[in-house]
Amino acid sequence: MSIRGRGSLSRNRSFVLVWAGQSLSMFGSRLTYIALMWWVLEKTGSASALAGVAIATALPVLFLGPLAGVFVDRLDRRKLMLAMDLANGVIIGTAAALLMIGVLQVWEIYVLTILASTATVFHRPSLQSSIPNLVPQDELMRANGLYQLSAGAAGIAGPAVGGILVGMIGSGDTMLVDAVTFLLAAVSLAFASFPSPRIEVKKGLGAILSDLAAGLRFLRDRRILFFMLLLFALINFILAPTSILFPIMAKNVLQAGARGFGLFGSALSLGMVIGGLFTSRAKRGRHRGLLIIGGLVLLGVMLAVFGLSRDLSLSLAALGIVGFSVAMVNVTEAVIFQTRVPNDLQGRVFAAQSAITDGLQPISLAATGAILTLLTAPTIIVACGVAAALAGLGALLVRGMRQL
Repeated sequence: MSIRGRGSLSRNRSFVLVWAGQSLSMFGSRLTYIALMWWVLEKTGSASALAGVAIATALPVLFLGPLAGVFVDRLDRRKLMLAMDLANGVIIGTAAALLMIGVLQVWEIYVLTILASTATVFHRPSLQSSIPNLVPQDELMRANGLYQLSAGAAGIAGPAVGGILVGMIGSGDTMLVDAVTFLLAAVSLAFASFPSPRIEVKKGLGAILSDLAAGLRFLRDRRILFFMLLLFALINFILAPTSILFPIMAKNVLQAGARGFGLFGSALSLGMVIGGLFTSRAKRGRHRGLLIIGGLVLLGVMLAVFGLSRDLSLSLAALGIVGFSVAMVNVTEAVIFQTRVPNDLQGRVFAAQSAITDGLQPISLAATGAILTLLTAPTIIVACGVAAALAGLGALLVRGMRQL
């Protein structure tokens, strides 16, 4: 799919500006992921330290997510995204500077990760709820598909380039590039313009809690949407250990080093590009539930294949299909929520969605270090894959999923 395809996306100046800026930032974030995780692994050699980074990322989503949604619906979403991009640029730049002068400590990584994740907690629902204000409803599938393609393309280039850069210039300089991409994303938002529906702002803690409750009530009353959130919470709980286990698979199982770890991300992202293309061409309004179920089953099966593989080529092929499945699920889920949730509620709903679907990840991540003392990384990955496939099959039994 190209932005110059049918429709008016290529002529939508604000959409192009926001999409281009956020795509560049996605690329930079991939660089930091490779640089940061590899630095922690090299410095500590500890799976628990890797888990600490992942937990630090997840905690703000759990504790601040629903509250962030209230402010997303109260404030100008464009300005909020711009401020959060600037904040992340400063945070990542600080981490890069500390690393470059050789004084960065692991505990400081945890603090900076919490701060960066907090900024993202406000940024993500702002972006998700702004897409329906940037494009007409009949372009939502294509617009979300483009963002998924961007995530995939950034993931293809980012991890591979990140692995090379870490080997050539070190983690600090690599992370500095990410800080610059956040600043450029903020500049693109400064030149964009789009409406930002806001709820009536009432002062006081009671009003904030009331606004928060409205988003949660909406989800509670839409049973199929609420079931989807519970399903994705389970899937994310099952898959959370992979963020810790992939570096271990690259270093200790496949003996592929930092570049191999980067190739893992590139393979996943190539699959996401293809999955985004496939999903964006699906007929509008048909079989969305089956796309989600099929994507989850395929994801689980191929993740198990990755865990069983001892050949780098087979491992990359399996991860490519995992990425395809992730894109199919993510694009379809985004469109379902964007078309079924009123826009002035979307900030709260998307933030609550993140809190619910990601809320169990810290528990899963904390347990992973302990489980690694009993089981090998490949065994855990195979178990995660089988569990994800079974969860997807179980969704077939839920009334309404197949009719979405």
